Amino acid sequence: MKFAIAALLATSAAALSEDATSFLLKERYDAHLAQHGIERTAEEKADRLALFEKTIEKVTEANAALAAAGKDEIHGITKFADYTEDEFKFFLGVDAHVRAPKLPVVELSEEDKLSATSGSFNWNDQGKLTAVKDQQQCGSCWAFSATETIETAWAIAGNSLTELSPQELVSCDKTDNGCNGGLPSNAFEYVKTRGGLASDSDYPYTSGKGVTGTCKSDLPAVAGGSISDWGYAQTACQGFRACTEDTDAIASALQKYGPMSIAIDASQWSSYTGGVMDSSSCDSSPRKMDHAVQLVGYDADADTPYWIVRNSWNTNWGEDGFIKLKMGENTCGIANLAALIKSV
Repeated sequence: MKFAIAALLATSAAALSEDATSFLLKERYDAHLAQHGIERTAEEKADRLALFEKTIEKVTEANAALAAAGKDEIHGITKFADYTEDEFKFFLGVDAHVRAPKLPVVELSEEDKLSATSGSFNWNDQGKLTAVKDQQQCGSCWAFSATETIETAWAIAGNSLTELSPQELVSCDKTDNGCNGGLPSNAFEYVKTRGGLASDSDYPYTSGKGVTGTCKSDLPAVAGGSISDWGYAQTACQGFRACTEDTDAIASALQKYGPMSIAIDASQWSSYTGGVMDSSSCDSSPRKMDHAVQLVGYDADADTPYWIVRNSWNTNWGEDGFIKLKMGENTCGIANLAALIKSV
């Protein structure tokens, strides 16, 4: 009898513990939704709670493994925590099967060539970057990356720093595919032909819910960003050919010409919250490129030398909208298609 009572009490305690855990998980999920301004119906919340719990387990295991390996890369609960892998792909937007244009490697004089074994540089510290943007659920990263690189090149050339329109590229650049993806280096050709881009205020972003939209028949006037020549920081890599990062060439070109539009593998970026990601956390193969971002600087003096990369998922992701990628390893394919503006 005593045994039966003890067993009953143990079962009851376990049930209460399970209920408490479930309650705490739901509370945490509700707080997550409120923090990120995400609205879910009661039915959606019931379905997505399991995804949220799975993400918690995944990042906990990942952080333990990273810490055990002596790495400072950190993952956590981000705004993507209750998305499926397929849903997350809507926040990407590079098609690795699209052939990039053949462009020359930019020229560097002996005076321009740097050794990237020491020192640091960041175009954000130079006041040449506009604010971090949010592409939302549209595969328009290529348009944001291209626009950002053009904005900075325009400012470096002595013009005022102007927020230009990624929406114009999304809707009007027919070489690329709007919310279905594209490549920054293709977008540069549209901008050259157009003579620049409209301002973001004159042609604001409206594709955040995945609709490319039609190009305005009466385009707003160009606000800046005329470009005339561009190229790669090192020989481009596509297809199945492996690419070795030329760290010195990229660092030198970055300082001489400005930030670069790069195509990378961001499939593992959804839970990134800080630290330096290395090549063991993502794929460097050209066939795995699925996202376009902007390379803006580096720090070779850090304990783990890293590149500084600006994303287009708003400032509530990563390190205020940026990610650090380890130098020297072609981490996430950073060197595969590193395109920059040579002249405006």
